[in-house]
Amino acid sequence: MWILLTVIISSSNTEANAPVYLKPILHDTIEKCEFNLDQIHSDLIKLTYNYPVEVKVEYDKDNKKYIKYSYKTDYTKPQETKYYHCKKI
Repeated sequence: MWILLTVIISSSNTEANAPVYLKPILHDTIEKCEFNLDQIHSDLIKLTYNYPVEVKVEYDKDNKKYIKYSYKTDYTKPQETKYYHCKKI
């Protein structure tokens, strides 16, 4: 069983603001989880055409792919970063 985790980290004060975990998505196989990850990546890339966001695909120490998505909800707010990662449970 695999789970797609989404974590939001605010860059304003990481000590005061704990990471926020969104509702996890369960998958039967790593292939399904990574397919979902690819769909999310495709949707996020479209945002880069019109908005000041940054989308990167990176790899963890186990060579598993994850997405790092950085954005500002408003120009007066601090930057937030979302991480999308498939993990085995």
